[in-house]
Amino acid sequence: MRPKYYLAASFAAGFVLILGGCQTTDIHELEEIPKELTKTTLSETVEVQKGDVQPEIQMSLVQNAMVYHNYSVDAEKLEFSELNVSVGDYVKAGQVLVVFKSEAISKELEKAQDDLASDRLLIEHTKRIKDIMVDPDKPDDENNKALAESYDRQIAMIQDDIKLKEILVQEKQRALDKCIIRAKEDGTITFINTALKNGIVVAGTDLITEASGDIGFWAEVTEDYDFEVGQVFKATSPSMEMDVEVTDVKVNESGSRTVSLKPASEDVVSVGNDRFEVLILKDPIKDVVYVNSETVFYSAGRDKSYVYIMDENGFRIPKYVEVGEIVGDMIIIKSGLEGGEEVCVNG
Repeated sequence: MRPKYYLAASFAAGFVLILGGCQTTDIHELEEIPKELTKTTLSETVEVQKGDVQPEIQMSLVQNAMVYHNYSVDAEKLEFSELNVSVGDYVKAGQVLVVFKSEAISKELEKAQDDLASDRLLIEHTKRIKDIMVDPDKPDDENNKALAESYDRQIAMIQDDIKLKEILVQEKQRALDKCIIRAKEDGTITFINTALKNGIVVAGTDLITEASGDIGFWAEVTEDYDFEVGQVFKATSPSMEMDVEVTDVKVNESGSRTVSLKPASEDVVSVGNDRFEVLILKDPIKDVVYVNSETVFYSAGRDKSYVYIMDENGFRIPKYVEVGEIVGDMIIIKSGLEGGEEVCVNG
């Protein structure tokens, strides 16, 4: 039974449209190929087709580079308090992701705040005593002047002490703030440590990972197609489907083009690690002769192409052909075949 071949609707990325170096002279001007004398009985054959073919471009999208933030805690003896996110959640900058508790740090901060408050009360008290004890109407009195200077020294010492305690409070507050993990940027949660999910805190290990950056894609295209900014295509992955919009088209030195795309909907805030494909239908090529590309062979210099036609006696008859565009696993025959011939798959 002869195998049936279907015209696959796929232009693989990088699959050239025109086969370089193919014979372009008239088929009748080529020299004769001697008929092979070996009778073939095992060759698999397919029928040369004639009709319309549907070229397609299949683009494999590459996600734009993202910035990954790994969150951890350095403080020891922390207790788990609350986890506010799950993998896949979209978060805003500053949003609280996870909260820990530290009794030791909390007590140290509370003591530092109490000491600072006491000093602030003390300096106010000393200023009031100075106002009572020092007579402003006797600025030149030596005893009065000495008393004022004594109070000023006490106030200055307390002020210095207040500055040190303010620094201590800030340090303790920063230590306590480290017990709260907040998102550095807008982004998507891509990882949560299993231990953290179970309420276990391990200092120095990555607890949560957030991916930040614009959700977008790019693809390098070698096929001939008029891409325009604003065009919308359907992108599919194993787990989701969405519309993507062309945002930029750049021509490379090699002649290929880099097409940039983004989700057409602002509601798409995460695409995970999915690999997306875009399938673009080109205009049909009308009324052409085509055959499976496995049936076409080439000379050593690839300047000539030929097929083997099976005659009624089982002999393989080589015949030059002029090839054109490759469409999926089919190749268009520009001259040399008319359609309906039986050609060998294996040479």
